[in-house]
Amino acid sequence: MNSKLSKIKERYRQIPFLVWSLLLANIIFNTFRFMSMPFMAIYFSEKLNLTPAEVGVLIGISPLSSLVFSVLGGRIADKFGIHKVYPIALLIPAASLIGYIVFENYLVIALFSVLAGIGWTVYNSTSNSILALHTPKAHTEVVFGYNYWVINLGGVLGPLLGVLVIEMGSYETPIILFSIILVVLAGSMIGLFRIKKADISIHYVEAEKELAGSRSIFTLLTKDRVLIWLMLSYFFIFFIEAQVDTNIAQYLNGSFEDGVRLFGLLVAMMTGLIVVLQPIVTHVFSRFSNVCSFIFGNSLYFLGFLILLFLNNFTYAWFVSFAFITIGEMIVAPKMQAIMAKSAPTNLKATYFSLIGAGGNFAYAIGPGIGGLLLTNLNINYLFLFLLFIVFAQFFALVQANKSYNLKIPESLHPSTINGKEKS
Repeated sequence: MNSKLSKIKERYRQIPFLVWSLLLANIIFNTFRFMSMPFMAIYFSEKLNLTPAEVGVLIGISPLSSLVFSVLGGRIADKFGIHKVYPIALLIPAASLIGYIVFENYLVIALFSVLAGIGWTVYNSTSNSILALHTPKAHTEVVFGYNYWVINLGGVLGPLLGVLVIEMGSYETPIILFSIILVVLAGSMIGLFRIKKADISIHYVEAEKELAGSRSIFTLLTKDRVLIWLMLSYFFIFFIEAQVDTNIAQYLNGSFEDGVRLFGLLVAMMTGLIVVLQPIVTHVFSRFSNVCSFIFGNSLYFLGFLILLFLNNFTYAWFVSFAFITIGEMIVAPKMQAIMAKSAPTNLKATYFSLIGAGGNFAYAIGPGIGGLLLTNLNINYLFLFLLFIVFAQFFALVQANKSYNLKIPESLHPSTINGKEKS
C-alpha cells in the first residue's frame, strides 16, 4: 500500500508546478464562466428589451466569431508566443463583459460579442498549448484527462454559484465578477510565466527562432496525417454532442409527457458521472494503449445508440444509453487531446489546437441542421442509425490518427524540428 502511494506521489511530483497552476486557473475560469454565461440571454433580454431572435443573434455571434477566427488566432499565438498571448486572450473577454454592462446600443454589444468570441478561441488554443508544452510526455494523457475534468467541474459549480449570486445581487453581478476574475487570472499568469521564464525559454525559445524560416506552414499542415485524422475525429465527436444538445432534446420534449424534465435529468446524470468518474477513468485507461481505449470507448458509444435504436420508447433506456455514451466520451476525448498535444510541433501547438477546435465548431455549425432534417423528414430511428455510422467513422479516424502518430514518434523526439528536419 505504501509502495503504491509513493509511486502516486512521485508521479504527481513529475508534473511541473506551472501545469498544476494552469489546471487551477482552468477550474476558476470555467466555474466563473459557467456562473455568468448561462444567464447572459436573460440579461440581454431584460436590459435591452430584445426579442428572443435578437438575443439569439447576440449569443450566437460569439461562437461564430470563434469559428471564423480560430485558425488565425492560433497562428498569431504561435507567431508571437503562446505565453504572451494567453493573458491577452483573457483580457479581451474581460473588456467585452464590461462593455455589455456599460453600453446599451445593440450593435456595440454585438461588436463586444465578436471580440469575446475571438478571446475565447485564442484562450482555448493557448491554454491547451501551454499544458502540452510543459507536461512531460509520459503524463500527457493524465494531465489532459484532468483538464477535461476541471472544465466539466466548472460546468457543475458555475450555474449553482450563478443562481446564488443573482439572488444576492442582479444579473449583472456574475458578469462583473467574471470580468474581475479574468483580469486577476491574466495578472497571476503573467507573474507566473515571468518566474518560470527559464523553463519557458528551454522549451520554447529555439522553436520561436524557426518561425521565420517555416517556408510553407500550409504544406506542413495539409501533409500532417495526425492533424487531419484528429480534425475528423473532433468533428465526429462534436457532431454527436450537437445532436444531444439540439435534436435529441427536441425529440424528448415532443415524445414524452415530461420530456424537458427527462432531458434535464439526463444532462445532470451525465455531468455527475463525469465529475465523479473522470479522474478514475483517466488513471485506469492511462495504463491501456490508445487503440484499446478507442475500442472500449467507441464500443460504449455504439452500444448506447444501439439501445436507443430499439428501446427509445422506454425512459430507463435513455438513462442506460446516456451513461454508456458519457463514459465512452470520458475515455475517448482526453486521449484525442493527448495525441494532439504530443504530436504537434513545439512552435505550432496553438495552430494545431485551433484547427482541431475548428473541426468541433464546424460540427456544431452543421450538425443540428443535418440531424434536424433526418428527424423532420424521417424519424428518430434514422438519426440513431446515422449516429451509429458516425461512431464507426470516429473510431476509424481515431485509429488512423494513432497509427500516423506512432509513425511520427521518431520525429517528435525533436520538438524544435518540423517533420524531423532542422530548418535552415
